[in-house]
Amino acid sequence: MSVTPGRMVRWLVIAVGCIAYPVLAHYSATASVATTFPSLGVAVSLAPSLAILLWLTWRSPMRPALMLLCGAVGLLLWGYWGVLERNFSWVYFLQHAGTYLMLAAAFGTTLGAGRQALCTRFAEMVHGDLAPEVIRYTRQVTLAWVGFFLAISLVSCALFFLAPIEVWSIFANFLSFPLILLMFAIEYRVRLRKLPGQEKHSILDGMLAYWKTPVPRADASRDSR
Repeated sequence: MSVTPGRMVRWLVIAVGCIAYPVLAHYSATASVATTFPSLGVAVSLAPSLAILLWLTWRSPMRPALMLLCGAVGLLLWGYWGVLERNFSWVYFLQHAGTYLMLAAAFGTTLGAGRQALCTRFAEMVHGDLAPEVIRYTRQVTLAWVGFFLAISLVSCALFFLAPIEVWSIFANFLSFPLILLMFAIEYRVRLRKLPGQEKHSILDGMLAYWKTPVPRADASRDSR
């Protein structure tokens, strides 16, 4: 697959953002700027959540309704900006711990009886029909991710309430993502042992395939009924 200049620029921007954001978040939360320029802390702390909301709005077949929600969120932020400036460390905390808690819920709710586990769905998007042992393994992997996300959220809570903000910030901004990469690496090594004959695709490949799947249009969904 050829690498186009546009693709290179996109990945470069993503790489720079992945490095710059945690540094800026740590600086805005722990340095003197936290008291002298609190608006920076609010803007940085809200940026990921707002970016996700905008992405979901763009991807959703119910875009007009979500655009109204974005407008309502904007009005709330404008009205409560002063409160956020005085408490933006809580925004950081709720965003970090809450994100991992929501991820645990998103993975965990797919483990109910009669439901397809999320990692099974990811694997199916890459491999097609799956053998029973692969379905069983990907269900176990989904459960492992639930435990991992819950552990990250619990550690975040413990450090925020029991340790200095600098310690919590180091964990939240500099250690969480490397721990995710470590989890991917561990899962890959385990899969090589459990499923030696399986094609060497990662769960991340399935997540990317899911990401790239076109969103069904609302009118198309109605036509199919």
